[in-house]
Amino acid sequence: MTHALKLDTARFILRKIESSDIEILHSYWSDEIVTEYMNTSFKTLKESQQMVDLLNSLPESNEGIRWAIVDKNNGMVLGSCGYHNVKAEHRRAEVGYELGHRYWGKGVMQEAMHAVLQHCFTTVGFNRIEAFVTVGNRRSIHTLEKLGFQTEGVLKEYEFAQGKFQDQIVMALLRKDWENLAG
Repeated sequence: MTHALKLDTARFILRKIESSDIEILHSYWSDEIVTEYMNTSFKTLKESQQMVDLLNSLPESNEGIRWAIVDKNNGMVLGSCGYHNVKAEHRRAEVGYELGHRYWGKGVMQEAMHAVLQHCFTTVGFNRIEAFVTVGNRRSIHTLEKLGFQTEGVLKEYEFAQGKFQDQIVMALLRKDWENLAG
């Protein structure tokens, strides 16, 4: 399985998360606004470091990849995105992402995830990309819909996060639908 270590878009570079990114990523991963619908929120830099180590180990075991989203103009890390939970035999994976809230509403994740999906379908050869979104996370649902994802259903009390069981909306994008959108 081929995982690109770097992807380019018009405004951003998607690259491996580096140790120098931990403080800024921790500021996002510990921000209650950013993590409201996430299943993790970190209190310490050590927790964020452990997450970076885990994310950076994904390509070695063919379990996925996570990139830092870097603004080409100023070098600022705005968030991260990528795919994980790879099921190679079924040619599918799950996407995940987060963005510092001051960058919301500027098309950042739309542009970054477009590059990720292009990589997933053309380079890696996936047929299906899934996303699990906590009920109520309208921003994420809107981003995914703009990328072509379709809602397939709701998994009741699928995750225990933020101290309670949460329903997850299952969304997916198939390669044939991606090709129809791109074509």
